[in-house]
Amino acid sequence: MIKKSPLIDSASILVIRDNMKTGALEILMVKRHKDIAFAGGAYVFPGGKVDEDDLLFDHKDTTFPVGYSELIYTAFREVFEESGLIIGSSEGAIDYRQALLDGELTFANFIKKANVNFSFENIVPFARWITPKIYPKRFDTRFFLACAPQGQDAFPDYSEIVEVKWVEPLEFIDEFKEELMFPTLMNLKLLGEASTVQQAMSHAEARKIITVEPKIVDGLRVIDPASGYGEVDQNNIHSGIKTDDK
Repeated sequence: MIKKSPLIDSASILVIRDNMKTGALEILMVKRHKDIAFAGGAYVFPGGKVDEDDLLFDHKDTTFPVGYSELIYTAFREVFEESGLIIGSSEGAIDYRQALLDGELTFANFIKKANVNFSFENIVPFARWITPKIYPKRFDTRFFLACAPQGQDAFPDYSEIVEVKWVEPLEFIDEFKEELMFPTLMNLKLLGEASTVQQAMSHAEARKIITVEPKIVDGLRVIDPASGYGEVDQNNIHSGIKTDDK
């Protein structure tokens, strides 16, 4: 009998925008340092596991379903730590980024010092994925979809994240498939069904989210067809978890 590993709550945001020149839908991708045990060298969406302090915030003003509202501050924090973007507005947030990363400043104090106001209007739940039971470390990840903030530039922390880039979802799959984990690949594919931010947000709001927990059958990840993802070529994709890490 396979012993189940405990699930680790985590959150991630697919940050999207319309390219100002071409009008094409773009998404922010960040690349993890190659020496990190989990997803080292992979392109991912900004995100990570819950910190205890994330759960101390009042979530009464959010309208997200149970399972998402509790993790929204985790998503906001991780996006800022990994890309420098505030999903909302602030006053000099970037000046406090390193102190937050170094643990010298709590997230709550960071929000006060930088006068951060997060935007709940332009963000919606997008997906929920659970790591297969056979893995030694398992995540229960809530994915959100958010409009990119205006007037802010994304750049990595140069520690955990070494690169950030804005890309078109389906073109990125074609070019960087070997550096994508299965959930990332599938969510990029799903996002690629839209051609604009407005269309992507409308699709996400209308779609019923079915939690995806892949099963491994003959070495392939199999998911419920009702989840709406379809099939992809799983050959030569990033393996994901190696050892214990974030």
